[in-house]
Amino acid sequence: MAKLTAEQILFLKAQRISPSLLFDASGYTKSQRIAVMEAEGKLFYFGDALCNRAGHSLRTKAGHCIQCGTEKIAFQLRSSATGYVYLAYSPSTKYVKVGYSKYHPQERAELLRNEAYGNIRDWDVKRVVKFEKDAGRMEFSIHAKLEPYLKPISYKRGNGEIVECREIFSCELDVAKHAFDELTSRKP
Repeated sequence: MAKLTAEQILFLKAQRISPSLLFDASGYTKSQRIAVMEAEGKLFYFGDALCNRAGHSLRTKAGHCIQCGTEKIAFQLRSSATGYVYLAYSPSTKYVKVGYSKYHPQERAELLRNEAYGNIRDWDVKRVVKFEKDAGRMEFSIHAKLEPYLKPISYKRGNGEIVECREIFSCELDVAKHAFDELTSRKP
């Protein structure tokens, strides 16, 4: 059984990661670790092999060092979170957007229109599914299925910030609905 070091405890506090999200993976095989972490709802682990870069042992479920790459923390938290996955459509451009929201996507659609997300003001939500966990993971699964249709668009927000949209797809609405329905129907 591994113990967290003082340095790890300080890191976890600084990153606002609750110890309840950690799993001691000492003595577990990768498949055992993944199974137990899934069953117990753990997002991060320690007590396994050290990272090559700096010798850390705090990792995401997928095995990425969170001390070397703190961006992995936000990704893991979002990927595992409760929320809505939605499919929005723009009649003027015939583009599709697949996104994630903690709040009901009808409110998100209004924000997308007001912000002119991707320089588009007529977003309309066509599909919504709520997930008690892994909403972000489902969003990314749908993105992967629609990747051949990816339409990266950069635009300038009202505050001057340049945003690159990587969740807009140039495909028929029926193609996107089919992918969305196929993947979200598998929800646990």
